[in-house]
Amino acid sequence: MLMPLFAAALALQDAPPPAAAPPPPAETITIEELPVADAAAARCAVAYATIGQWQKAGDPRGAGYPEVTASGGREFFVRVMAQLMDTGLTRENIVMIAARGVESNNGPEGEQRVAQMMPACELMKSAAGL
Repeated sequence: MLMPLFAAALALQDAPPPAAAPPPPAETITIEELPVADAAAARCAVAYATIGQWQKAGDPRGAGYPEVTASGGREFFVRVMAQLMDTGLTRENIVMIAARGVESNNGPEGEQRVAQMMPACELMKSAAGL
């Protein structure tokens, strides 16, 4: 009597979960659409990524800044991007935000924009314990 019940219970446990509906297509979100605190952190994270690219490429624009990895800029970038994922943004959206930001910083006014942001970004990075 117990054996058929036990077998039935085990059979139910091995059943695969019902198929989930496919996720909706990723929505395109820009930094400007983020809440103010998230946008500020994202802009600083992108500034550190930009400086890191300049330094890696030997671009003279990166020479006036501390080395990004050693100074905690890279870790700041990683943490901010993870925090953005925690808000519900998709990985694709975050990659797009970062790529567009770095591309914008490499534009004609990019060097000046990054230089103007860095004092506030350094404070934000320091407040994050980095």
